[in-house]
Amino acid sequence: MRAITLAVSFLFGTLLPTTLQAAPVDVDCRASTSRTVVLSTRDQQVLEALGAHASNSHTPALIRYNDLAGSINKPILGNYSRLRLAAMALRDGDTDFARQQLSQVEQNSPAAVDAALLLAESYRRDGDRERARTWFVRIAARFPGNPRAVSGLVLAGDDWRKQGAIEQALPVYNLALNKMAENMKALQTLADDPDRLYRSLTNSVAGNSTTVMDQLVLAMVRDRDSQVLDATRKLINASNVRKCLNEQEKSLHNAIQHATARDLSNAAFRTAAQREKTATEQEIADLQRVLANAPDAEDLQVRLTEARDRLQRINERLERLGSTALPPALEERKRQMLEDKQRVETEIEDARQQVRQALKAQLPELQRFYRNLAGEAQLGKAQLLQARG
Repeated sequence: MRAITLAVSFLFGTLLPTTLQAAPVDVDCRASTSRTVVLSTRDQQVLEALGAHASNSHTPALIRYNDLAGSINKPILGNYSRLRLAAMALRDGDTDFARQQLSQVEQNSPAAVDAALLLAESYRRDGDRERARTWFVRIAARFPGNPRAVSGLVLAGDDWRKQGAIEQALPVYNLALNKMAENMKALQTLADDPDRLYRSLTNSVAGNSTTVMDQLVLAMVRDRDSQVLDATRKLINASNVRKCLNEQEKSLHNAIQHATARDLSNAAFRTAAQREKTATEQEIADLQRVLANAPDAEDLQVRLTEARDRLQRINERLERLGSTALPPALEERKRQMLEDKQRVETEIEDARQQVRQALKAQLPELQRFYRNLAGEAQLGKAQLLQARG
């Protein structure tokens, strides 16, 4: 029942990220909401059955779910229902019913690896060791990044070795060791460059992924103490806000360009008016200085009045041409945009730090798993070579 236990634990690691992926951003980019998984009564009953200890009393409900349910969650819950039914059937010795259920598990389902492992076990229990070993090899070939799939190779090698099939066991052990070496190298790459993990973390979590990176993500998601789900939600929300802000920034840039273009078209008129204003102001100053010594010069008084009227008209014309500064509304939008972008980058960095901490905790555990598995494979290979020698 270990496989079904792992499968059920993964079920919760699959549903939760689904709620995170559906986090839309509202139009002002500063508030976000997340859609939760909608569970019908039948969905809830099946989920409770899958989370409980395996019992034959759950069998009718699990069978009915796949026959009747039309829920949007059926692609997930339906596959795990079949997985649970198959595991209970194997426990009770009904390998035919188990294979019937397992054959209906979708190949792109997160349950695919566990279904394939149970299928191999069903053949092993029927005494068809050849077909069981073939399935172990096939699983590892399709899902090389899945640690359970790779461990199946070691089991197949052990089985062949115990049967004295040296020529069949040796290449399987070698294949398992090669897969483990590749996965260990990939894990070390992630340890050296954790930023590569973020894209995988914010994409859909697929339990049947062939990459070591996604398998590590799944292990982190399952660990509730790691707070990776919370970090994922923050990353997705912040990424959506960032996209929204980028679109709004384009709109703001266009508005600023439009205002700037208007200013450029008025630049020549403004320059000419400014020069005329300077000359008129100088003329007024000169006339005032002369009139201070000849206050009765009527012709100069007339010229001063005309100059002052002309200066007023120039100022009115300059005012109509507008200021070179951005309009207050655009200045406010520009300031708010800068604040929002700084805030969202801070949120993204905080979430990434949570992921780095979770990676630091989870990575050694997965590396230790592969080292121990490699030790088992090396031991089996050594015993095999010793027997052949």
